[in-house]
Amino acid sequence: MTGIRIRPELCLACKGYRNLCGLPKCPLLERKITLSRIERYINGNVDGSSPPSVIIGEHGYPSVRVMVSIPPGVHGDAASSYDNPSEWWGKLSLFDIIRLRSSMVAASTTVKVNEVNKLYDNELSLASVSEKPVDMEALLKGKLTGFSINELLAPTPPSARALRIRINNNPRVPKPIERLINDDAEANDAVWEAYRAGIGVYPLVRALSVGMLGRRRSRKLVPTRWAITAVDSIIGDRLRSRVTLMPELSEDLLFYGEYLGNRFMIVLRPGAYRARWIEVWYPSSALVLSNETAVHVVDENYRGRVSDMDGGFYAARLSALEYLNSIGKSAEVIIFREVLPEYFVTVGNWHIRETVKRALENGPIRRGNEVYAALVELLKSKDAIKLMPSRHGRITDYMGVNYG
Repeated sequence: MTGIRIRPELCLACKGYRNLCGLPKCPLLERKITLSRIERYINGNVDGSSPPSVIIGEHGYPSVRVMVSIPPGVHGDAASSYDNPSEWWGKLSLFDIIRLRSSMVAASTTVKVNEVNKLYDNELSLASVSEKPVDMEALLKGKLTGFSINELLAPTPPSARALRIRINNNPRVPKPIERLINDDAEANDAVWEAYRAGIGVYPLVRALSVGMLGRRRSRKLVPTRWAITAVDSIIGDRLRSRVTLMPELSEDLLFYGEYLGNRFMIVLRPGAYRARWIEVWYPSSALVLSNETAVHVVDENYRGRVSDMDGGFYAARLSALEYLNSIGKSAEVIIFREVLPEYFVTVGNWHIRETVKRALENGPIRRGNEVYAALVELLKSKDAIKLMPSRHGRITDYMGVNYG
């Protein structure tokens, strides 16, 4: 792929899976996959407890790959750490996450999206939403494919074709999801009902992916990447409808959080709810191969219309709307994500959701008249203004700050 030059803004909008550049495969992701490919063969059983961890692929749709990940030889509660983003946050480095994910094996089978019952027959559907790790044994055949990386999902473990997957103990399905399996509600209503009953985003993504939610006659498997954004969007839209009816925030608030080479500055301003998402990716960060800084902006207007269907935006938006709902206020929301070279490989958008959530929960670092002076100083100290090329304008303009 030498000599190919792609505008960095295109890569940011694409994030490796929309093929906006017209190439058959993303050169950024292919490079990472090649570097991490495992060249070995396996034949025989893989035995362990799935955290649970189930991924539904999208290539070949409507025939899709169902990948059930198992850490070989790891049983019981010890397996839960292999797929637990809310527990990873602040504790694991990029290397730790890659090590965990690459030490599992994904037992893979191909299923048509309307063949939901095939996953029920061997209890894979139930195992995917279990509250506890589920003992499994998979008979595998063929070459173990490479460990793969993308922007929306946690890294996908090396996979091999499964001749058989056997569940060796009973999955523990949360009561709200158990009720919804037998319900005939629309998928949007089911996701919202389960969320209100205390089911978290991650099990909800798995439940939607394996076809457990929605009208019973029309349930289908949903590729995990689609399900992630769908769950964030469904819950966010319901929370937004509440927030827009709440009284406006009384003063400006500034929040800050960082993790895995990503920095987030969040400004809440008095006003009717709307949102702006600004990503600045610096040279040598995960999705930028050129020497240019790349900027991607997503806007949500007062009516809820969004300028781009961006998974990172929806993940951050959910955390912001949860916070506004918790304090009973409406506000204008500006979230600035700064991606440094330290973020050398993408590990999914879960860290966006979790970092924004924790930054807001930790409370504002500045209030009122102090917000914008502090924001300018923070941007200066973090090199955002210095590294922004002039053709993008001033980052403070994006943030609604008059920087002189």
